[in-house]
Amino acid sequence: MPSVAIRCSPFPLLSYAHVRCVWPRGQRRRPGRNGRLAAVNPLLVNSARLGAALVLCVVVAAATFLLPSHGWDVAVTRWLQHQAAPTADQPAAVFVFLDDAEVLIPAVAFVGLLLWWRRDRVRSAGALRLAIGLAAVSTIAFALKFMVPHPGPPPDLQRTVARYGIGVAQPFSFPSGHTMRITFFATSVLRRAPAAAGALVVAMMAALVYLGEHWTSDVLGGLGLGWACAEIAARVRGRAGRTGSG
Repeated sequence: MPSVAIRCSPFPLLSYAHVRCVWPRGQRRRPGRNGRLAAVNPLLVNSARLGAALVLCVVVAAATFLLPSHGWDVAVTRWLQHQAAPTADQPAAVFVFLDDAEVLIPAVAFVGLLLWWRRDRVRSAGALRLAIGLAAVSTIAFALKFMVPHPGPPPDLQRTVARYGIGVAQPFSFPSGHTMRITFFATSVLRRAPAAAGALVVAMMAALVYLGEHWTSDVLGGLGLGWACAEIAARVRGRAGRTGSG
């Protein structure tokens, strides 16, 4: 019997699975009916990733109701703020600002319109779909902050730094809309560079927790939801591609 080797990227949540069969020396591989080895069904891989993303989100959301999880949130925030130098405040704030909904979504839409003007219809359509997806993700994050009773960090844990962007009052902080957006964005734009996508997402999560804008549980929940939205978008794109080719 063959063994299965799975090659994972440094950030497996944002990468495609690579699965291959490793056959012991001296044994023959049995081809399928068409003479080729059977491939992994992309739909099954997508479903597995979607399920894992939803499980992550549900587990983190449930943990927000437990007192020990709040202690971990506070401990991680204090540790990050203790490790970083005060000079990191402003760069972190600017980095987070670039992921604001009123900045990232119009920027992606502008790129799509610019590509359309340059007659690059394929990439233009992709950018405009990405802008629509980011808007949908932001709407989901905004709505959930009225449903999950999880207050954000208190003022004494928030860094004193100039705030940019449009502030909208929200009762709770779960999930992190910034993490949802950057996960969705990185999965779409950097899907061929999973290490870079992972670094971008982790950096945003760390900046949000360091500034005291979100708890660790908020950004983990945003990661799970953004990942789930990306998997759903990938499934929709795949289905539309099969319909168009058929």
